[in-house]
Amino acid sequence: MEQLTKRLKKEIRYHSERAWEAETRAALEALAGKFDAWRSGAISSVDLNEAIHLHYTGINRQIWRRFSPGNLDFGLAHAVATGLITKDSLPDDVAAYIAPRVRWFERELECPNAEGGDDQDE
Repeated sequence: MEQLTKRLKKEIRYHSERAWEAETRAALEALAGKFDAWRSGAISSVDLNEAIHLHYTGINRQIWRRFSPGNLDFGLAHAVATGLITKDSLPDDVAAYIAPRVRWFERELECPNAEGGDDQDE
């Protein structure tokens, strides 16, 4: 694995922020649909409140953990594996550094209940 230089850390941090924004936006778009359904009368205020609670305790918390300060490269790798950020939009050294983690997430996404799925450092 490539040495994590100060410049590489800065690049990872920058692109991780892009990924965090993309993942948060996608999650909020889903929640926005619940607000639309509530406004149209399709769901009740109680149902909307439950959707907000589930968003906050579910996907929002998962995203926050994924992008916690010590895990920025994991968050970025997840965003690449899910297609929210393209590998082509990353500098070559950043893409190379996160490549093993991207492959791990891609395997997890293909077969999420597979045994031995926590070999993140190949």
